[in-house]
Amino acid sequence: MRRSRFPVLWFFVFAYVITGVGMCVNFLAFRRLPGGTPINSQTLPWLPYAPYVLWAGPCLSGLLMTLFLYGLPGVRRLAFRLAPWSVGGAWLVLAVCLLLPLGVVLTVTILAALDVSVPPPSWRGWPNYLYGAVIGDGLIGVGLFEEIGWRGFALPHLQRRYSALVSSLIIGLVWAFWHFPNFFAFTPSDLAAFVPKVIAMSVIFTWVYNSTGGSLFAVVVLHGAILASASLFAGPDSGGSPAEMRQEVIIVLLYAAIAVGLVWRYGAANLSWRDRVVAEPPNPALHLTPASTSGSGSS
Repeated sequence: MRRSRFPVLWFFVFAYVITGVGMCVNFLAFRRLPGGTPINSQTLPWLPYAPYVLWAGPCLSGLLMTLFLYGLPGVRRLAFRLAPWSVGGAWLVLAVCLLLPLGVVLTVTILAALDVSVPPPSWRGWPNYLYGAVIGDGLIGVGLFEEIGWRGFALPHLQRRYSALVSSLIIGLVWAFWHFPNFFAFTPSDLAAFVPKVIAMSVIFTWVYNSTGGSLFAVVVLHGAILASASLFAGPDSGGSPAEMRQEVIIVLLYAAIAVGLVWRYGAANLSWRDRVVAEPPNPALHLTPASTSGSGSS
């Protein structure tokens, strides 16, 4: 099949461009509303689908690059890694994907009880947490739309040349700033907390990906669980109060501590007890294999 000297770079470019186009489409659609018209699903029937247009960049870019490099067999292999059985025997890792965000919420709750100036989170969203993690925010939500690109395409290609840690940091930085449409609503302090949090999460996602032998299902569930856990913090809007910012800093530190612990425990090379998962050179007959059996290639 075709070869590309810089497949990951092209993937990043396409992901940003598609997201930028989606942002412009949403912006122009909202501008067409008469002044004072409420923005809801009654005035805009397509509104529930707007996030899919806006955040489809990594998914579409990953699919396009996979199709270009590997053809339909590559897309089929990508789809196979989205199946639950792609986890293999690493079901404990999948359990961690569901429980880790809850552990962060529980830690914040304990710190709030100890009066560490953190507003106590609300557990009102708990009944919907599992659905949100696996389905609503996972397999039919943002988790699927992002992970097909970030971990489905970019990570295994980066890991052909770089260590798991370096690959995680590259993706984490690009992933954080890919959220640029959100930046219009961010304060400088929001951005200062958001970027390191996403980079730390990228390290955790790499641990999950490599520890499951390249299961996209596992990382989609983790992505969905992190988003679903945010609903557990739902409460009165504090308007970016200092207490709310301290809460966010604590969450960032917790994820950063987990990421550092994983690097210390498993090492920067693989970030797992298994070899890191890498993409083979473009060839539809080849599958993802551990780094120890792969050839070298350009990222």
